[in-house]
Amino acid sequence: MPQITCPNCGTTINLENRREVDFTLIREATDRHPRTFTELVHTTKLSRKTLNLRLKKLCADGVLTKEKGMYKSNGKLEYGNNGGHLVKGLSRMFDDKRVRTGLMLVALLTCFSVSGYVLAMIIAPTTYVPPNVEPKALGSFTMALDVNNVEDLYGWQAVIVFNPRQMKVVEAKPGDFMQAEFPCFVNSTDTSDGLLLLCGTLEGNVQGKTGNGTLATIVFEYYVNSYELPSIASQKAGFDTWLEDSSLTEIPGGQTLLTLSRVS
Repeated sequence: MPQITCPNCGTTINLENRREVDFTLIREATDRHPRTFTELVHTTKLSRKTLNLRLKKLCADGVLTKEKGMYKSNGKLEYGNNGGHLVKGLSRMFDDKRVRTGLMLVALLTCFSVSGYVLAMIIAPTTYVPPNVEPKALGSFTMALDVNNVEDLYGWQAVIVFNPRQMKVVEAKPGDFMQAEFPCFVNSTDTSDGLLLLCGTLEGNVQGKTGNGTLATIVFEYYVNSYELPSIASQKAGFDTWLEDSSLTEIPGGQTLLTLSRVS
């Protein structure tokens, strides 16, 4: 089962306890004082879809109440140690919204956004690879993730989907548009089968990037001669594709500004 370790507190997070972590994060935020949905988005760093699902569940269970657009804790839910320790370990980073490093993106966007489902892949018999058999690569190709006509881009996340029985990711590198290396650029293929998660961000109190450019380049190896090229998904396994400006506000229609194309 895919899992990661928080860089601050060392807590291991997997798909089984991630919901508990989400609930703990929301409870920590609403225990202090009532919050609006927008405030909870910025405080918890959960995706809007995931946060909406968690809030509906907590309200239905009577853990939270919603009055005049404000969510308030009723103090009815207990949480295990994993969620509490992780929230405490990351709390110092939440105090400064500008500390948007790559490690923070991994810890927050990977830990707190996954609800966990696998996209069904329909494979023709000619492309079937027996399980537990390492296929032989027939070749490789490179694709570029570009952003077009963007204004004030500060942070971004892209969900790339591909057929894992036809190909695999062998390398993902940052492009020159954000000029961000690790830890401000990170990638992961461990979150879900056939999914490549890419994240990038600037650092500090700076203006975002404006214009056109390459956010990342990805090298794939393929196992069959006839394969389907990878594509950008708006959402998979709880992860969203989004762009944010320097005020940490999501750029409307961000996915439409992204293109994924083969370059070699």
